Amino acid sequence: MGDGYQNDILLGMDVLIRDLPDEVHAELVRRAAASDMSLRAYLREVLSDHVAVPSMGEWLQRVRDLGPAHAGGPTGPDLVADARAEDDELVGR
Repeated sequence: MGDGYQNDILLGMDVLIRDLPDEVHAELVRRAAASDMSLRAYLREVLSDHVAVPSMGEWLQRVRDLGPAHAGGPTGPDLVADARAEDDELVGR
């Protein structure tokens, strides 16, 4: 990585988006104005919010890494069967 990359990290980075459809640009401008923000500040907030949340792939990997939810405890069907048996006892079946 050259000095340009280092400077971008230290000073921030400008992003240029080419070929943005006019209707997308107009909607971004409208939303920025509705939020009483400049377009630059609005886009900075939108992008920051976007990267604060894991991507679907990252989230799915985290869930896979957790392993089975029941991990040796009672399963959903077991809990339902127990609850039904308890209800049956209460109504005298």
